[in-house]
Amino acid sequence: MHQPIDINTWERREIYQHFSRMKTPHYAVAGNIDVTPLLAYKRKHHLSFYLSLIYLATKCLNDIENFRYRIIDAQVVLCDRIHTNFTHKRPDEGLFRFYTSPFVGTLPEYVRCTAEGMASQTTFFGGMDPIPNVAYLSCAPHVDATCITNPGIDDPDDAIPRINWGKYVLRDGRWMLNVTLTANHRFIDGYHVGLFFEQLQQEIDRLG
Repeated sequence: MHQPIDINTWERREIYQHFSRMKTPHYAVAGNIDVTPLLAYKRKHHLSFYLSLIYLATKCLNDIENFRYRIIDAQVVLCDRIHTNFTHKRPDEGLFRFYTSPFVGTLPEYVRCTAEGMASQTTFFGGMDPIPNVAYLSCAPHVDATCITNPGIDDPDDAIPRINWGKYVLRDGRWMLNVTLTANHRFIDGYHVGLFFEQLQQEIDRLG
């Protein structure tokens, strides 16, 4: 469900209007995450690292209200839940596919259910029908990337957050991963970006 927001009484009205004057109100922030506990957890429970991190990142986005704002039919709305849209590539293929999966269940339940759906995907776009209340996630697993940009963000009304990462690398005995978060400043301030990185690290640490 989507709750309409009255701009005139909204606490973000002035901030929203300020960044609405910009052709491109999007910005990106990259930061390092310690994924050592997540690697240990996924090996113990035989889960996909990629899908596990997608689940944890999306959980954090859902927990922070500002990441659930969207503009639908020129109306600002607050979505009750956002789901996952991500890229993936099969070992025997050279092309990436897109898959949209409902964000439901526990971490193991989400990973196993989503993996089953991906395995049966026969089209370029698979899973749920296109919806606005998603996050876009992708990975460049062969690159120790310090920042990753996204193509096609030319609509100032596009409020879908993008989360990207490369490969995890060993530094001082810990496995570190650089994560890039791209957001629309009409809804997301640096404070909310900081909350995301803080909560994501906490979610990973709890696995240990």
